[in-house]
Amino acid sequence: MTSKNSFWDSCRENHKRRIWVWIVAVLSQLLAYGGITMIYLSRIKGYYADGNYKAPAAFKEALYQAAKDSIGFSDNLYTLILVLAAIIAMQGFSYLYDRRKVDMYHSVPVSKDRRFVVVYVNGLFLYLIANLLGLASGMVIAVSQGAVNAEVLAAAGLAFVWNLAFFLVFYHLMILAVMLTGNRFVTICLFLAFAIYEFMAYSSINNLKQTFFETYSGYFIHQEAKLSPLVDYTANIWQLKYAKDAAAAAKLAMPLAAKWFGIALVVLLLAWFAYKKRASEAAGKAVAYRFLEPFLKVAAAVPAAYLVGQFVYDTSHQNELLLVLGMLLGGLIVCSVMEVVFDFDIRSIFKHLISSGVALAAIMVIFCIFKWDLFGYDSYIPAQNKVESIAISTDGYYDSYWDENGQYLDNPDYQKETMFLTDTEPVLTLARHAKPLDREGLSNNRCVEILYRLTSGRQAARRIWVDYDDPETAALLNRIFSTEAFQKGMFQGMEDETSYDRVETINYSNGAAMTIVPKEEAKGLRDAWVKDMEQFDFSLVRNNRPCGVIRMSYGADMSYMQRSYYVYESFVNTIDYLKKQEAYYPVELNAADIDLIKVTCYHNEFSVNPDMLYRDDPGYAFYREAVAAEAEYVDTYVDYSTEETFYEEEQIAQILPHIYPNYIDAPWSSYGEDADDSNNYYLEVVFKKDSSYPYERGSYYFTYCFRNGEVPEFVKEATAYTGESAE
Repeated sequence: MTSKNSFWDSCRENHKRRIWVWIVAVLSQLLAYGGITMIYLSRIKGYYADGNYKAPAAFKEALYQAAKDSIGFSDNLYTLILVLAAIIAMQGFSYLYDRRKVDMYHSVPVSKDRRFVVVYVNGLFLYLIANLLGLASGMVIAVSQGAVNAEVLAAAGLAFVWNLAFFLVFYHLMILAVMLTGNRFVTICLFLAFAIYEFMAYSSINNLKQTFFETYSGYFIHQEAKLSPLVDYTANIWQLKYAKDAAAAAKLAMPLAAKWFGIALVVLLLAWFAYKKRASEAAGKAVAYRFLEPFLKVAAAVPAAYLVGQFVYDTSHQNELLLVLGMLLGGLIVCSVMEVVFDFDIRSIFKHLISSGVALAAIMVIFCIFKWDLFGYDSYIPAQNKVESIAISTDGYYDSYWDENGQYLDNPDYQKETMFLTDTEPVLTLARHAKPLDREGLSNNRCVEILYRLTSGRQAARRIWVDYDDPETAALLNRIFSTEAFQKGMFQGMEDETSYDRVETINYSNGAAMTIVPKEEAKGLRDAWVKDMEQFDFSLVRNNRPCGVIRMSYGADMSYMQRSYYVYESFVNTIDYLKKQEAYYPVELNAADIDLIKVTCYHNEFSVNPDMLYRDDPGYAFYREAVAAEAEYVDTYVDYSTEETFYEEEQIAQILPHIYPNYIDAPWSSYGEDADDSNNYYLEVVFKKDSSYPYERGSYYFTYCFRNGEVPEFVKEATAYTGESAE
């Protein structure tokens, strides 16, 4: 009689056995969509009531964004979807864990294929209904609050497809895990391994590279999982949440969703094949196919061994011997535990020693590859005729980059997309003259990140270390810095495509003065700056500090966006333009405007960090000597600082020519590297309240430092250490 039942009758019968799963799925989706939507919209309305939105249009836009965040691309869903996929799949095929249930099901005159399809379709149907009910509840709430427009609807539709593809991958992975095992605990472990294995493998490889390779770089290229939907989801969800429009979101989301659908199909076929070959006797066993046990053991032991070894390595202050011992011990423990789990018998702890030996051998081979760089990672420098272009980022400069919609861009992403150095010879020569990595941090070598784009289409990234004060290095950096390609990739202002009618404010500062330039002058001011950048090279920025900085802020939908333009004293076009706007003030202040200057000298040559007392390196002997001179022992940081305030205009006039403002960054500058001056002295400059100088009135004082080697003698004498700390 059962054999005459239709497919849908079988489905209805199966649903009756899954009532609790229905309850969990529906309630969780209602909370995830309806509950979150209600919370998000209520929060926006509260902000509006508090006056945080000045215009009704801004409030309305915030409501739309809140709705998109809750019923569109939401970062609240992926964990829930993954758990639901696991529960639905595991519960649907749970009869495979019990030999008696398997025998009972197999005694029913229903084909094995049909039983799989019924359970599979029911699970998919269960998720879809629960997800659509949750989505509908969120949509109803959003509509009732006037928070739905075409963009919200489009985002919800795209996110539905995106989340469905994500669900299918993990739904199928759990089905495959069930088919390969016969015990719930082992099934869960295998499912989790499937979900994170690729991510853990790449993390281990990256950590090994970082530990042993001097030139390893994750700046331009960070090796990460290629197939893991979990990595794809978490890495892209924030870009999708704040995409410009549905077209931009679809451009990013749909290729990933298509990849996930493809992965899900492959995994489903593997699960189907494993189901067809699975014997009834597999119920209750740890692994349904005995031949998989050694492969699973080796696959689990290698990354687990590295995690144990890395933990031991980090906690033992980077002891390589303990790293090796930790890896071997960790691998051996994992192999033994898995043998016990396979047979559910403690006596199997040393069973199948051959596969355990293979795992330990693999661990040692991997260690040797990285330890002795057997594949020549650190020595790799491509031939010049093999390089199409290069992107480079040099230590000493940091900026914030934005796209035309005001969205923040990561530094490496922007530089990678905009910098194409075709004159590759100076960069390759720089790489050949790189300095050894100083792991103790005792040298002043600076890092340079390099991205090689090869003619083969492959990309390779390396980090090298160079001495900025080496004449040959400086000459090579001059050739690199002076190129238009480098400047466009480093300074966004060189290629500013932002509409100038969006400029809200322009100000110029020399560290204390804060002057306003009419926003209508944005294009002319930038053009003058670009003209001056023709003289830009490494020597300019290394040997000079900026005399000021121009900052352009943008309004409307770019309210957080700001671009900085550093001005040097040789930038005559920019300075002349600022003078015409009566906005330029020299970096050197006028003593008549200054009320007082307070100078603090920290005497870093004596200051003692207790962590350094136990260093064996001779270079830290002066710490121990300083401690011995001060006391028998020190258990806190000793403060040797002294202060002196100068009020006389004559003394102030002697100080002002030798100081520079902390407010203005000095990319790549050599100023600030001499511990005797810059690190030791800290100045607070206070203006007279009745001064006409246009200093930033919202600030009580301005901080400055002495230029290298330019501390006046009377300042040194006034702040000399007298033997008493300023505790």
